[in-house]
Amino acid sequence: MNNASNTLPPRCVTIIGGGFSGASAAVQLVRTSPVPLAITIVEPRPEVGGGLAHSADDPDHRLNGTTFQHFVDPEDPESFSRWCTERGLLHQDPGAVAPGGSLFMRRKDFGAFVADTVRAHAAWPTGSTIHHLQDVVTDASAAGGTMEVRTQGGRVLSSDMLIVATGNALPRLPAEFDARVSASAAVVTLPSDLERVRAIPKSARVLVLGTGLTALDILSTLLRSGHEGVITAVSRRGLRPSPQRPPSPTQRKISVSELLARVEGPVAPFILAAGNPPTLRRLLRALRERIREIEATGDLWYTPYDELRDVFWQVWPTLPLREKIRFVKRLRPWWEAYRFRSPPQNEALVRAAEARGRVVFQTTRIRSVAQEPDGCIRVVLQDRGGPSERVASFDAVINCTGLDAAAGARDNPVLAALLRQGLVSVDATGVGLAVDAGCRAIGADGRVHDGLRIIGPPTNGAFGDQVGAPFIAMRIRRALPSMHETLGTP
Repeated sequence: MNNASNTLPPRCVTIIGGGFSGASAAVQLVRTSPVPLAITIVEPRPEVGGGLAHSADDPDHRLNGTTFQHFVDPEDPESFSRWCTERGLLHQDPGAVAPGGSLFMRRKDFGAFVADTVRAHAAWPTGSTIHHLQDVVTDASAAGGTMEVRTQGGRVLSSDMLIVATGNALPRLPAEFDARVSASAAVVTLPSDLERVRAIPKSARVLVLGTGLTALDILSTLLRSGHEGVITAVSRRGLRPSPQRPPSPTQRKISVSELLARVEGPVAPFILAAGNPPTLRRLLRALRERIREIEATGDLWYTPYDELRDVFWQVWPTLPLREKIRFVKRLRPWWEAYRFRSPPQNEALVRAAEARGRVVFQTTRIRSVAQEPDGCIRVVLQDRGGPSERVASFDAVINCTGLDAAAGARDNPVLAALLRQGLVSVDATGVGLAVDAGCRAIGADGRVHDGLRIIGPPTNGAFGDQVGAPFIAMRIRRALPSMHETLGTP
């Protein structure tokens, strides 16, 4: 530690958003800066760390990865596992243990861990601090050599660096739901509104829009609360999250260090065989060939898929723009179905209900929606491959269409302000905001802004996959040297 650093005036950093991305950035900056940083996280929730993904209080909403796949700082990847042990969470939540012994903890517990980690770094020995301002940023601008933000509460914050960590945008109802139907008491627009979900009558016919992980959470909430009516989950492609890799006595579990090394390490030969630059067609062919090879040895598709997933951040920049756009438009739903796997506990709960006919999955497209005089929601559906339409009525509709980082720029006032001023721009893929390798914002004029960084899901277009906690944390770690250079920290 450089004791002289305590005499230096702190460099000011403002972080917009106190979910996982913002919390990880604050902690990693504090831990790696030898000079004082005054970090302010502007977050409307009472606690930093939960965000949209880890704030739900439902005990059946679980992480879709094990404890060793979740950490705030890649330099201490086993911190969450230790935290769970120290607090005796396995005694409080014995259901966290999945077949094979892997731990799938509750989302709210991970949110509490992140909050605890931020608190532990709120006053660091180097003189750095982390302060939570419970407020909402409504505007941001560049003022000379600093960034300035204004909040709903009337605060004006000037900083040497502004980090945008707004996460995913809230889900939107499909266009077929007009304003009148969307405002109906029978329609739950936000799946995070668990109070309304739990208030749905037990006998209600429920339509769940979407069949991904969000839908799995909501189905678990309804089933665990004793819902008796039929629940119908629909999506256009009928894709569901893949199950976790089944436990096998012959399959060696990789360690945390091996996982991190694989993410940072060299790209597997079968991926390199797709060419430079690769095309999606060659990449898919190489992956399928590798899966066939591995399955011939008794292994499963998970191994080659994970080898590609873990280095996707390296592969993505090498893809020509037309291939990236093709991936976003055509392949992303399939990628995500294999990428985001269901927690075993939720998978078992929903599969059992499906076998009893209490949950029905349908591959269908919504053609029109209307509210009937009795308050029910009338939906016209067209099944995939079916020429004719059919009509169904539901007592309640829950929107689980998923999260969309690209929509955040339209709905978030501070992102809209930054776009309006040309300080940020939409990525060429149309997904999220444009950044360089150091997470610096790229403006409408192509200029890179050192003092304005964007992290997390809004950078999916630049990095290909910035949703999972370990990938976000490791991307922040890669950006740290350039961040410290901008802040003037040696």
